[in-house]
Amino acid sequence: MREERGSAALLAIFAVFVILTGLVALNTFETGYTRQMKSLQQRMAVDTTKAVASAVEKELNDSLGTAISAAMFEVGKTAGTKTEVEERLRTYFNQRIAAGWSYSNFESIVVPLSDENSLKIEWLPDGGVHAYGYLNASFTHVLGSRAFGVKLEAGVAPRYGRMLFLANLIYGMAQRAPDIVAFQDEANENFSAERFSFSIYRENGVLKLTLNELYGGRVLTAED
Repeated sequence: MREERGSAALLAIFAVFVILTGLVALNTFETGYTRQMKSLQQRMAVDTTKAVASAVEKELNDSLGTAISAAMFEVGKTAGTKTEVEERLRTYFNQRIAAGWSYSNFESIVVPLSDENSLKIEWLPDGGVHAYGYLNASFTHVLGSRAFGVKLEAGVAPRYGRMLFLANLIYGMAQRAPDIVAFQDEANENFSAERFSFSIYRENGVLKLTLNELYGGRVLTAED
């Protein structure tokens, strides 16, 4: 009887030991799993933050290229100056920045407006424009991952569509001009900021126009 009681007590102790060991093992497993999940989530947050920063950078550069094209076209239609092109370019680009971005799981996405220090505008010999710079942007994920800065670079080659528009416009106006030579001089002066040069003359009673893009070597001609 004593031996049975001793065995029962030993079995009870062993059972308690097994239970405690199981609880410790379960707790260790849960702690390790939780730690592993947190590490995985953190790595995913880092990758997501990098991807969003890259996407915003690409969108900004696409917007910069569009802003250059729009500014050159619109200012050029009114025979504006290169300074006006640069001012309108910055305005269009900053309007996109001011609109902001919205991505899920991000605490904040901050992109400062561009200025003369963060965005440089360079006029190329062929009449194109190259814009480049750097914005001190910041991207903060809800899990704490952060990314900083976006590089800017975009350029627009000489404007073939713009040349066609001007060739048709000036040709139509030249048909009504009382003095072709004076009109040609005025056109060259008005559109010199866009690096365009007009040659307008009559040959055997036929009005002819040649539009040259200076330095670029592109030429458009029009005649009756």
